[in-house]
Amino acid sequence: MITIVRTVEDPETLPQDRQGVVESTKNLSTTLAAISDPRTPPELRRELTSIVKQVTSALETVNGPQGTTEERSMFILVVKRTTSTLDLIRNPRTLQDLRGHMIAIVKDTTYAAERSQNGTQAGSAEKQFSNSLLADSSSQDIMHDKGTPPREQEKLAQITRQVSALLRKISDPGTSQDERSKLTKELDDKTSRMKDQQEQSASTQKRPEESLGKAAAFCTSAIFESASESALVRALDKLLPAQWETEGVKDFWKAEENSDDTLDVLAQLRNDEHTHGPFEIIPLITELAELVPHDKLFGSLGASALSCEQTAAYLDEDGVTVGTWLTKAGE
Repeated sequence: MITIVRTVEDPETLPQDRQGVVESTKNLSTTLAAISDPRTPPELRRELTSIVKQVTSALETVNGPQGTTEERSMFILVVKRTTSTLDLIRNPRTLQDLRGHMIAIVKDTTYAAERSQNGTQAGSAEKQFSNSLLADSSSQDIMHDKGTPPREQEKLAQITRQVSALLRKISDPGTSQDERSKLTKELDDKTSRMKDQQEQSASTQKRPEESLGKAAAFCTSAIFESASESALVRALDKLLPAQWETEGVKDFWKAEENSDDTLDVLAQLRNDEHTHGPFEIIPLITELAELVPHDKLFGSLGASALSCEQTAAYLDEDGVTVGTWLTKAGE
């Protein structure tokens, strides 16, 4: 794991990728401590050991030179979200059925993330697979969120397990092309059902009301993490500070609360300079809402989608319409 972390120390590495790898390895290290704890049941210890080996292998693969930079970032995000659920799996208070679902989901998801680097698909099928893989990880984020009620965790786990099993089968090199085509159609249907359940499960949370600035910062950071950099650069092109326009943006990293009018946006420029600057909330959020409409919100952002809806509700009170974020199913 130390070797994996060292691979992202290069200054050219995107901040999001570096943070994702570091957080993933921390989650794995904590799990290793649970494996060594004599109080951990033997069967759970075996499952955790198997998961750590598999996730480490997947992280080594997705952190390698294969694929584009944007694909790499997406897979690192999937692994980060997956490893964050390990504390739910090893928690002795987690219901046995939920733990069983989570173990299967983690194994299937990491298998699919690693195998997908072998290029078993192409074109629209590959894009659909990636979207479903990201949505699968969003389910894990919602299940892991402490605000999600146990009953909703269980319902979301059931449909997500079906999706992760399909992802595993589709990415298996032994699956024939004909079978893969049939499974891909099923995956589309199951992913749609999973996204509906994600919204339902997340929306049952009782969360403290955030200020506009705080909600907007959480929402923006989540979109920076999950959206492709090329799409973000196109969407925010007209909002860039003058210096950023000259150098060009390589990576929008995250946003921090500044006030209820502006956010402080952190970014890495194409010359690898790390910088930050103020962005007005209204134009920033309205552009991001066009980039990630309601029907992609929970599947892309997980529990952070609730902060986007909260931001939209605040702005709606001021007469500002934020895309389709407050419209059921984006209709």
